[in-house]
Amino acid sequence: MYKVLLISLLAVSLSTPLFAQSDQADVTVVVTAERTPQPASQSISTSTVITAKTIREQGAQTVADVLRLVPGVTLRQSGQVGAAASVRTRGTEARQTLVLVDGQRVSSPAFIGGADLSKFSVNDVARIEIIRGPVSSLYGSDAIGGVINIITKQKAGNAGGAALGYGSHGRSERSLSLNGGSDRMTWQFTGSVPAYSGMQANSDYSATNMSARMILPSVKGWQVSLRGDNYRDSLGLPGTPAFPSLNDHQWWDRTTLNLGANREMGAGQLECHLYQTKQALGEKNPDWSLDSRITGTSNVGEVNYHWQTGTNQWIAGTEYRKEDYRDMEGGSVAQRRNIINRGMFLQDRLSIGPKTALVLGMRYDDHSAAGSAVTPRAGITYSLGANAHLRASYGEGFRAPSLVELYYNGMYGTGNPDLRPERSRQFEIGLNLERGDDALDVALFLNKVRDQIDWVSDPVTWVGTYENISRARQRGVEVSWGRRFANSTSLNCSYTYLDAQNLTEGTRLLGTPHNQIAMTIARPVGSWQTALTGRWTDNRPDYGDTIVGGRMVFDLTLTRQGSKRTNPYVIVRNLTNVDYEEVAGYPAERLSIEVGMKSAW
Repeated sequence: MYKVLLISLLAVSLSTPLFAQSDQADVTVVVTAERTPQPASQSISTSTVITAKTIREQGAQTVADVLRLVPGVTLRQSGQVGAAASVRTRGTEARQTLVLVDGQRVSSPAFIGGADLSKFSVNDVARIEIIRGPVSSLYGSDAIGGVINIITKQKAGNAGGAALGYGSHGRSERSLSLNGGSDRMTWQFTGSVPAYSGMQANSDYSATNMSARMILPSVKGWQVSLRGDNYRDSLGLPGTPAFPSLNDHQWWDRTTLNLGANREMGAGQLECHLYQTKQALGEKNPDWSLDSRITGTSNVGEVNYHWQTGTNQWIAGTEYRKEDYRDMEGGSVAQRRNIINRGMFLQDRLSIGPKTALVLGMRYDDHSAAGSAVTPRAGITYSLGANAHLRASYGEGFRAPSLVELYYNGMYGTGNPDLRPERSRQFEIGLNLERGDDALDVALFLNKVRDQIDWVSDPVTWVGTYENISRARQRGVEVSWGRRFANSTSLNCSYTYLDAQNLTEGTRLLGTPHNQIAMTIARPVGSWQTALTGRWTDNRPDYGDTIVGGRMVFDLTLTRQGSKRTNPYVIVRNLTNVDYEEVAGYPAERLSIEVGMKSAW
């Protein structure tokens, strides 16, 4: 019966564009690459913009789901729905990619594995911008591999929407969004409650995600906004088939409060932000007498000013950030530390004639534990015509040691307060071309990282510490091609070749495949929008000298479109029921079907 169902669904489907080329405004403009709106074709950075329309068509529930189809990005999820998911951008470590929400960082030095992207729902997302390559000249620490900016919706008018869906293995999705107000003041609220029973014992997952925003009436030219978010989940940790666990459980809590203000000042725009992000990770396992809680709190103040003088587009800014780290085990405070980072940056985009633009930027950071860092970036774009642009860039990146790497004090070792920041240099050239119904983007890059931080332990006692011991090199090619057809069908394909090496040991970097292919094909069938996405990855090394095998995975989404207030949808994940892993020992979800209804008013 499954085979009959799959063949029937495939017969009526042809699916959604990877880069959402139908949403012209979102596709042609990118904000993150230069902190100001800029046509993506004229950016010196390789960027991908994924819109809310594409996210809906793909049936994604989290940001992690979306990133599986982005060229140059390798996603690693430790199991099934809700399990920790991190990205490696162009072969760099997960901790070397900076994650932002509306331009404010959620990456925290209190957690060593990078931002867990399974914790970010897409219900409130307007678009996601992925910048590949170092952007520390604008954002400071962590932006060695690139930046992921999750940009949330800002709605006006009185409207609402809701969704309700149920599927295999106890999967459910319930969400609600409301917005209202007037020309002077607007407000909006979104909430979602996903849940999953799991395919194996102790793999259940449930979460509550809420977000509220208010834009206040303008006062003396100042536009003030308030935003608050809370995400909390509970997750079973089933372990691996070789070492199962029935009692290990984890929870995560993230709360963000943001006060923003902007106004026109002189020849430009002034923006100010004050925000706090508090994140807590807890784990309890009675079998190991484990009851731990790690809390990281970031208090940040930012001021940015961008203006234009003649052929120059300037942006300057300053940032103050205090990071607190608290590690509690057994109900008592084991340690509490903090670091302070002060940074300032300046960038100029200079138009040299009608075809050429030169970008020069630099940032200075002063880290209370790791010292100072200066990170420059330079790039040039050249127009070959109205629809073709060349780009070339050089950028440096750095990552300050995390609080754990500096101050960890546990059973199996200690941190190292003498660690140096990780540093990188990248060269890149690229071409984007649009002709008729075709769009092509090609990027070649070479990235080198020095002073990479690794854990070094005694093979007998397992006691160790962190050291600056590794040098890494990542080089590769990214090719993206899209085509529109007369019957509203669109096809998008991408290919990534990556050679990522640990130069110190002469081995491939863990979790990095040589080849990745992603494909999406979209077509309306009557009143239904159909979407088939496929992704193929070859073998990649993992921890413990294991090899994670290659796989081809397809997902299918059917959504009724139109003016009706209720629109049903069907999502078939892992369409061909492939048995695969993204992290060795942690099986991903097999074939699953979700059916639901979306409503808007």
